[in-house]
Amino acid sequence: AKQWYQRRVRGLSLCHQIIMKVFCLVVLVACAFAQEDVVTDAPVPVPTDAPVPDPTDAPVPTDAPTDAPTDAPTPAPTPDPTPEPTPAPTPAPTPEPLVCDAGMYPVGEVCEYCPEGTYSAGGQDACDKCPAGQTSESGAKAASECFVARSCAWGDAHVCDRETGCTFGCESDFCWSQCDGACPRLDLIGCHGCKEWCWLSGNGEKYHFCTENSQCAAVKRNSCASTCTI
Repeated sequence: AKQWYQRRVRGLSLCHQIIMKVFCLVVLVACAFAQEDVVTDAPVPVPTDAPVPDPTDAPVPTDAPTDAPTDAPTPAPTPDPTPEPTPAPTPAPTPEPLVCDAGMYPVGEVCEYCPEGTYSAGGQDACDKCPAGQTSESGAKAASECFVARSCAWGDAHVCDRETGCTFGCESDFCWSQCDGACPRLDLIGCHGCKEWCWLSGNGEKYHFCTENSQCAAVKRNSCASTCTI
């Protein structure tokens, strides 16, 4: 009886398993058919022509509002620059009058020695003439330097000191002068027409060296440094 019972239980269990498998199979089949019924082809929509818009229906574009032009701001006037004051022109300096020393007179912008026969005390525009019958050396400074001209023994052959009447000049590199040795005379002033001569003494030296007659003018009235001879 126990074995029968065990066989009975195993049979029921096997039967139960078979029933469950069949049930699951039926459920699967049912689900499959259910899906076939539900899924249907979706209707294909028939294309319709898109409505052509009536051009008259289109809104008319309106012009954008034009902004009224605004006047540009008027710039404030720039003031003209104040010109710098023009400096007054510097007047040219007035040249001082030319004042010449005694024995000279102005010629243009330089001073020159008064010519022979005239003199000037200085600061004059012209030289004064010596008194009638008298003359002077060039550059005389006063009327006292005017004199009566005297003739020299050698005439115009050499330089003549007309105030003393003595000829003088440069010879052999030394200055010489006419003198009175044996010449008759009434006084000891100057020369008296005799052709006698001597070597002139220098200023601080025995003889005065020279190369031309004009260099002897400064010593023409010095004393003789040698014998007055013919």
